[in-house]
Amino acid sequence: MVPNPDAFVRLANIALALADALGLESVCGALEDGRLGRKSSAATRAAVAAGSASVESQVRLLQEAWNAAGPELPAATVALVLRTSVAAVDAHRRHAPATQVVWTGPKVEGSFLRATREVVRELVRAAQTELLVVGYWIAARDDGEGIIEEVIGLLADAVIRGLSLRIVVDERVRQDGRDNRRILVSAWPVDVALPRILTWRLPTGDQHLKLHAKVLVADRRDALVTSANLTSYAMDRNMEMRVRLVGRPAVDITRHFDLLEASGVIEPYDDHRVLT
Repeated sequence: MVPNPDAFVRLANIALALADALGLESVCGALEDGRLGRKSSAATRAAVAAGSASVESQVRLLQEAWNAAGPELPAATVALVLRTSVAAVDAHRRHAPATQVVWTGPKVEGSFLRATREVVRELVRAAQTELLVVGYWIAARDDGEGIIEEVIGLLADAVIRGLSLRIVVDERVRQDGRDNRRILVSAWPVDVALPRILTWRLPTGDQHLKLHAKVLVADRRDALVTSANLTSYAMDRNMEMRVRLVGRPAVDITRHFDLLEASGVIEPYDDHRVLT
């Protein structure tokens, strides 16, 4: 009889929890030398756990999963499953890339780059504590397709969930008299508090100077660095390349903007000081 496959998934999850609690080797050793069995008592579990409540709890779950796997699974095999599960995850983590390439543009056979809109949705929806958005150009209701309104809606939902949201944009006034702040505010849901909107007060005398960075960072750990503006063409039709960075680079990007704000290089963007 083949053991229940779901039991192996449970065993793998227990293995990772034991590894996190630094109890994997003590449990595997107890399985291999016969000190721990399917029906071992609470006293045995406590002895194997050596005072760790977390390990003791996982040992109890281990016994339940082991029994669910069926009688054909010996203790030594359970220990092998536990060790193999942790080793497989460690190997994956070592080899999995910390970066991911994201693409806007024509699809081409043989390329499997993820689409920009899909990744932006995923990143914003998964954020738990804070979001940083930096951009040069926003087009919302005039984009004709509602793509940017969808992104702004996702950001507003994040605010409703209690996240801290900073949006840093260029202050340049366009030919029609609008600027990024006015466009953002006009598209923002009226019943949701506005995020913190900041800008770089551009020094006078250089008409070509601009805040041109385009970045989206979630929770200081997941960043999308891009060539694209917040426009429908950039999100869905142009040829645009983005790189998703998970880990330390996302921390560094967010901290850099923290320092820019703390030093006054970027500051709150209001309606009274705009570049004409």
